[in-house]
Amino acid sequence: MAKTVFRPNEIKKRPGEVMLKLVHSYEPKVEEVVEEAPVYEGPTVEDLKREADEYRARWEDEKKLMLEKAQAEAAEIVSKAKDDAFSEVKKQSDQAQVIKTDAQNNAAQIIKEAQEQALKIIDEAHAEQEKIKQQSSKEGYEKGHEDGYVYGKAEADRLVERMHTILTAVMQRREEILQETEQQIVELVILMARKVIKVLSENQKSIIMNNVLLALKKVKGRGDVILRVNLEDVKMTAEHTRDFIERVENIKNISVIEDSSVERGGCIVETDFGAIDARISSQLKELEDKILEVAPIKTITKSDIINPDA
Repeated sequence: MAKTVFRPNEIKKRPGEVMLKLVHSYEPKVEEVVEEAPVYEGPTVEDLKREADEYRARWEDEKKLMLEKAQAEAAEIVSKAKDDAFSEVKKQSDQAQVIKTDAQNNAAQIIKEAQEQALKIIDEAHAEQEKIKQQSSKEGYEKGHEDGYVYGKAEADRLVERMHTILTAVMQRREEILQETEQQIVELVILMARKVIKVLSENQKSIIMNNVLLALKKVKGRGDVILRVNLEDVKMTAEHTRDFIERVENIKNISVIEDSSVERGGCIVETDFGAIDARISSQLKELEDKILEVAPIKTITKSDIINPDA
């Protein structure tokens, strides 16, 4: 056992410092810090996929609502445009009716003057015939009654023929006036219709949508369809091909092609079984053909002029 207690005489001072060996080490331990990998707490693949599906479904619903709203607005715009167009047509028709009435009044005045002139000629013919008859009677004793009668009848026939010539010219002029007036009215209505349709097709973008839908519903066979539209309508039409496929049965695929011969707002639908021409110019031509089916004005005969009350 080691000695731990010493007397003073047992203690000797040693020069220098003495380093004692420690049994235990008192240096602080350095703990090794192990960095933990960050734990991912974000959405999983399934969450992202589900969120994408929900977004896609929500977008489809919103797009459908936007399309329905746009179509409703388009229908309202078209309806208002039609009302405005019909109001303009009525206004122009009233103006055309005034023109026609003035022409008829002018024709009636011409006929009246012709009737008065014809009656005057007839009276002159009768007076001349009576005069010739009296003259013939007076001179009949010397020249013969038969010669005087023949001369008087020839003069009367000449006057009557002159009257018929005048009446024929009057009737022809009257017919020309009415035909010119009718042509002016028809041209006025057609010009007005062209302007209204042109303004609508160039300013209402939704018209191309309605035209395409109506044309697609007329196509037989369907399957793969080619839409030929104006360059200005290509983008909008291409963006809504899926909507067309959903709304029209039996259509599998739609290709949109630019065609310079198609005016804005119109289209041509082509399939393996034929084509539907829904161009604005074609629809306007059909409208013009219907306008030109107006019944012709009745032609007045000579007897109508001579005897207007008959």
